[in-house]
Amino acid sequence: MRVMQRVCNIAMILISMTAPAAYASVITVNPKAIGEPEKAFTASSIGLNYGSALSQTFTENGIAFSERGGGTFTNFYYPDMSSVVNKTGLPNHYTLSASFSGSGTVAVNGPVFTATFNSFDLQVFADRTLVGRSTGLISGTATLVQDSAVHAAGDFKIRVGFARVGGFFSSNILTAELNGLNDSYTTSAGSTLYSFHTGSGEFSFGTGLSQSLTTLDNLTDGGAQAVITNPEPATLVLLGSGLAGFAILERRRRTNQDASR
Repeated sequence: MRVMQRVCNIAMILISMTAPAAYASVITVNPKAIGEPEKAFTASSIGLNYGSALSQTFTENGIAFSERGGGTFTNFYYPDMSSVVNKTGLPNHYTLSASFSGSGTVAVNGPVFTATFNSFDLQVFADRTLVGRSTGLISGTATLVQDSAVHAAGDFKIRVGFARVGGFFSSNILTAELNGLNDSYTTSAGSTLYSFHTGSGEFSFGTGLSQSLTTLDNLTDGGAQAVITNPEPATLVLLGSGLAGFAILERRRRTNQDASR
C-alpha cells in the first residue's frame, strides 16, 4: 500500500504542474449555421483587435471603473497562435465581432495600475447574428504601467462562462478566455479619468472535457493535501495504466513472498 500511495502522490503532483498550460480546448466551428458555404473546421483560438472607452472615478472607497467596447476577430488558429486555419470564410464571407462591458476597482502602486473586474459581459456576432455570449465572470484582471502623463501600456486576462447561440460554435463550450496587450490614452475631468484603450489579443475556449479528480482529493504528499486541477484525458489514460501496472507488480511481489514462506 505504501508503494501505491507514493505513486498516487507523484502522479497528482505531475498533474497539478502540467494542467494549467492546457486550458485552451479544441472546438468545432460550423459556418453553415449562419448560411456560409465553408465546411466545419477545428480551432483552438481566435485573434482579436479591440478598442474600449473607460472611466475611472475616485471615491471614498477607492477607485471604481466602468468600461465599454468592442472588436473584430482576425483569424482562427489551430493548434497554436502561429498556425492560421485556412478556408474558414473569415473575413472573406463574414466577419466576427465582439461587444463587451465591464466594471470593477483599480489599485494604484506608483506608476502601476491594477484593475480587478467584478463584472464582464461579452457578446460575439457573426455578421449581425449572435453566436455566443458570456454567462458570468469567472476572473478578470488588467495591469497598466504609466510611462508618460497621458499614456500607459499593459496586459489583460479575463475568463467568463460562455454559452453558444445557434450552431456556429460547438455545443460543448463552457468557458471563454480573453488574453492580450493594450495601450491606454487618458484625459482627466475633475475627479474622473477618461481613457481610450486599444489592443490585440487571443480568444480561446474551455470545453470542460477534463474534470478534476475529486475522488482522490484525500491523497497527501509530505503531509500536505495534493493539488488536483483539470488533468487532460490523455493524462488520465497514462495515469490509469501506470497505476494498474504497479498494482500488478505489487500482487506478484506478495505472491512470491507467500510462496517462499
